[in-house]
Amino acid sequence: MQTEQEKLEIRGRLWLWASAISECKTILNLLRKNEAELTSGRPAERDNDNSEAFQAFAKNQPDYTPGMQKLSHHIAFLEISPSAYPASSDCFHIRNYGQMLAVVLFCQTLNKGNRHDGTVAGNTKIFISTHLDEIVRSLFQTEAEREEFYRLRDVCLVARDQMIGHADGAAFQLEHGYPVSRMNSLHTAVTLVDFEYMGRIMEPLRLAIMDYARRITY
Repeated sequence: MQTEQEKLEIRGRLWLWASAISECKTILNLLRKNEAELTSGRPAERDNDNSEAFQAFAKNQPDYTPGMQKLSHHIAFLEISPSAYPASSDCFHIRNYGQMLAVVLFCQTLNKGNRHDGTVAGNTKIFISTHLDEIVRSLFQTEAEREEFYRLRDVCLVARDQMIGHADGAAFQLEHGYPVSRMNSLHTAVTLVDFEYMGRIMEPLRLAIMDYARRITY
C-alpha cells in the first residue's frame, strides 16, 4: 500500500514525463512547419535573390576581381543587407538542432532523474520500467504497436546517450589523418529516428501518462 507521500512523488514524476512529452510535441510541430517552408521553395528564392544582390554589390567594390568572392565583400554586404530569414541554410539548421532537442526531451522519460523529497520520485530504472510498461500497454493495443514504440525508445536512447548528451569516442568514428582528420557529424545521431512516427504518438502518449497518473495516485 502506497503512502500519500509516495503517491505525490509518483504523480510528480509522471507530470514531468507528460511535460517533457508536451514540449517534444511542440518541437516536432515546429519542425513540420519548417519542412513545409523548406519544400515551398521560398527559402531557395531568397537565397537566389540574396546571391544576385551580393554579386551586384561586389562588382561595385574597388578591389573587385571577376570570378572571385572575397570575404571582405561578404562582411561588408551583410552589414548593409542581412540575409533574409529563413534562408535554406537556416531551415537545415532548424531541422538538425530541432530533431536533436526532440530526442533529448523524449529521453527525459527514459533517463535517470533524481528524487525530490515529497514532490517527485526518482526516475530510476525500476520506476521507468514499472510505469512506462503499464502506460505503453494501455496506449497500444497490439504487440506490434508496442514493439514499434520500444524501437523508437531504443534508437533515441542510443542517439542521446552516445552522441547528443555524451560523446562516446566509438560513436563518432573519429579518424586521425594529415592534413585532414574526419569524424561523424553530431547530426548523424538522429538518422535512424522515425520523426514522423514520433510526431504521431506524442499527444496520445501525453494523454496516456496523465490518465495513468490519475488512476494510480488519486
